Amino acid sequence: MKIEEKKQEIVEVFRMMYRRGMVNLFEGNISVRAKDRFLVTPSQQNKETMTADMILEVDGEGKVLKGLPEMKPSSEFKMHLEVYRLRPDVGACVHNHSVCATAFAAAGQPIVSSGIAESNVVFGQIPVAVYGRPGTEAIYQSFEGLLPQYNVLLLENHGVLAVGGDLLHAYSFAEAAEKTAKIILFTKLLGGEKPLPEEELMALRGYGQMLRSKAMEQ
Repeated sequence: MKIEEKKQEIVEVFRMMYRRGMVNLFEGNISVRAKDRFLVTPSQQNKETMTADMILEVDGEGKVLKGLPEMKPSSEFKMHLEVYRLRPDVGACVHNHSVCATAFAAAGQPIVSSGIAESNVVFGQIPVAVYGRPGTEAIYQSFEGLLPQYNVLLLENHGVLAVGGDLLHAYSFAEAAEKTAKIILFTKLLGGEKPLPEEELMALRGYGQMLRSKAMEQ
């Protein structure tokens, strides 16, 4: 996919995140790896009116290589760069504040299900990264111990970070994390999840970990 096509895809996914209530009008951010550079959403821009030419091209040090002069890269871009450093297999990052998953982040609780088969394959669990002030290097202080095993992290007291081989996969992980969090919260209203047998949970999680490991080796 050409860079201009990647930029258009970013705009479309960002708008989809907004319309599905995963971010407010001016919050959240997306980045995509594009060979020797990264494409990143601008800071504080209306998602309903954002266009592909507003997406910035940035190098590995965070220096803007190409973009409209009035646009500034997201203040969270250093967090994205750390992801790309730790995970060469990652092609895109999505950061949002979806309601249910962010509720777990605000409570400092990982998203773990004993009753949803799919989430145990896709995630195993979604751990909580140690709190760091948004926009600072502290936000990714615990990434090194988590990202090799997980494609979604809860940012403590903040929100959600999802990564994937490409943008649609990163977005799909973010969407699945929100859905899982919502199901867990609803099951609490019904008295809690009906747990799968422990050996079945271990088999599902082991299979998912194998798939994630294979993806990182490619």
